[in-house]
Amino acid sequence: MANQILLFHGDCELLILEKINELKKKISNPSLNLEQIDAEKPNLERVVSALSTQPFMFGDKLIIIKGADLKLEIWDSVLSFLGTVPANVKVIFWANSVNKKSKIYKLIDKIGEIYEFKSYAPWEEDQLVSFLMRRVKYAGKGIERPATLRLCETCGNNLMKLSGEIEKLVTFIGDRKNIKESDVSALASPGEISVFVLSEAVADKDLAKSLTSFRILQKNGVVLVGIISLLANQFRIMLASKSRKNSMDIARIFSANPYFVKKCAKKASKFSEADLERNLGLLLETDLKLKSGGEQGTAFELLLTELCSG
Repeated sequence: MANQILLFHGDCELLILEKINELKKKISNPSLNLEQIDAEKPNLERVVSALSTQPFMFGDKLIIIKGADLKLEIWDSVLSFLGTVPANVKVIFWANSVNKKSKIYKLIDKIGEIYEFKSYAPWEEDQLVSFLMRRVKYAGKGIERPATLRLCETCGNNLMKLSGEIEKLVTFIGDRKNIKESDVSALASPGEISVFVLSEAVADKDLAKSLTSFRILQKNGVVLVGIISLLANQFRIMLASKSRKNSMDIARIFSANPYFVKKCAKKASKFSEADLERNLGLLLETDLKLKSGGEQGTAFELLLTELCSG
């Protein structure tokens, strides 16, 4: 039963849909044996009936229970039926939210499998870029790394949005093998602003763009501690580049992408070593302030003002 009762949750709808579509393809009679239940307003009688019903004809049956709020105790009513689901029936709970202490979560964790599908965090630039390059390759094309970074900066890190933009770009370049940065600039539709736009603005000492970018990010609910982590890593790499170490060595030390290291090295010329050390101290001070409460927006805007000065 380990792969029979599944729980999917997380903020990345694209990855959830792709996994579900992969499972749908294995159903031989989808018109008869594919059942999707809208669980935002739970109809437990229908859920129990679906869990107890054998597939029609031959093959397997797939039940998708979408939109379930598994923090609600009402779902405890189906616990006894999960252990008796017919062997050729697979059940997916696609949950809007979960409570890891709830009875249903603990039971699925025990008898089934739980998958959390998460978007890439703002500081996971390398992983996001690698993901996009794989998707372009899957579409039979290539993409230059600067084009991938430009795509992230323009469209943000929503994977559903980025996937749609890649489809547009693949169609746009026609018989050409590679997507160029100029293609992205010409075609990509702006989405939610990326944290990489903010880090670039800070590295350029562009205070106006830094503040504008930050206010949009704050409105969109980006975690400020994550931004501080990204900026601190950027300034550490800048400081290391002042020592004239090889960029590959610096990349190994910081577990960073060599391209990002080279990019930081170019920006480092705008700062003295004293500036970089001061900025790292400011980031640490602000991190402590944010974790101790107080007005976060004001503290972060003051930080950006000081980082871009000097």
